[in-house]
Amino acid sequence: MNHSEIEELIEARKDTRTKFADIKRVDETTLKINGHLYNLIEDKNNGFDLGQFENTFNPVFTHFDYIVGDIGYGQLRLKGFYDDKRNVEGDLKKSAIQDYIIDYCNFGSPYFVLHNLEATKVVEPKKKSTRNRNRNNHSNTRKNHENKPKRQSQNQSKPNRHRKFTIRQKNED
Repeated sequence: MNHSEIEELIEARKDTRTKFADIKRVDETTLKINGHLYNLIEDKNNGFDLGQFENTFNPVFTHFDYIVGDIGYGQLRLKGFYDDKRNVEGDLKKSAIQDYIIDYCNFGSPYFVLHNLEATKVVEPKKKSTRNRNRNNHSNTRKNHENKPKRQSQNQSKPNRHRKFTIRQKNED
């Protein structure tokens, strides 16, 4: 099987592949993906191709605030990022998009950045109070400690093995 036959099989597979999302172009820079509005913020070297994006998009990306797509060796690769205000790791924030493009994308390759205008907001976990709210909890732990057998003192069970050192002057010959 030669290279051209393999490429034909790949193209045939792409045509029969089920799409995970209903993607419609509203205008030049706005998309509607599964009912959510997205804005095309940046399109470097005409990197955004609707057909290729439809074949690659997965609904997992709907909870990200930003989607970066870069093309390398004819393949579209997508990566999601969150807004800087969210409590996530630094490499997943919007401010890390430029670093991602520099570090992981091919130099000069086309890429695009989509902004999800209706991203699902993550609920921040509440901070736990340092104060113990259940006062009965302390009395239960005390009862458990009272039932434990008492330890024997170390002096009774083991002989004193501390060494004693004395400082001597060095004899000069």
